[in-house]
Amino acid sequence: MNLLLLLDMAAAGRGDEIAVQAGDDALTTTELLAASWAGAKLADGASALAYVGTNGLAFPVGLFAAAAAGVPFVPLNYRLSDDALHDLLAPLGDTLVVTEGDVGASLAARGHRVIAADEFLATVVEQARAGAAVGEVPADSDHPGVLLYTSGTTSAPKAAVLRHRHLTSYVIGTVEFATAGPDEAVLVSVPPYHVAGLANLLSNLYLGRRIVYLP
Repeated sequence: MNLLLLLDMAAAGRGDEIAVQAGDDALTTTELLAASWAGAKLADGASALAYVGTNGLAFPVGLFAAAAAGVPFVPLNYRLSDDALHDLLAPLGDTLVVTEGDVGASLAARGHRVIAADEFLATVVEQARAGAAVGEVPADSDHPGVLLYTSGTTSAPKAAVLRHRHLTSYVIGTVEFATAGPDEAVLVSVPPYHVAGLANLLSNLYLGRRIVYLP
């Protein structure tokens, strides 16, 4: 079972409801699904899709775009140095790196494929609202869905491999689908590179709560 199926189910059941919000910007579940497929096209040919940034709508779009493209999603600590980020990205191959701030220029200079988070988001949302095509959910439950790096407190950060089946079984086993009330919301303050940020997104999307990101 691919991660994208969780979003596909949410869009089928509560498509017109806001799924994710950051400030005045928001996406319904239907828009998030279409934006994710548009993001998958931007990641065409990439070996992974990495995210180096703070809380915002580019994070959930990036996660599901990676799932649609059939590549791992790699949320990295935006507090790391440029050298440390390069060392983590280099073994991943031709990764599309969605970035915020000045780190993008440094990574691009080192040969990484980089796109600014605001440009990435604007591009995929425009395509989504223009009627971007939505494809079939990939059937790759055993493939890596997310590479989540350890903090590197005592040694170099190491990637924990979270496969699609790991994440989907966790959500389906702990959350009842679409049982949240229409006015329920959750405020997410944890950073995107932490497992809590990932779990909050998947669980609350499946539950039907509006996810509000604290900048």
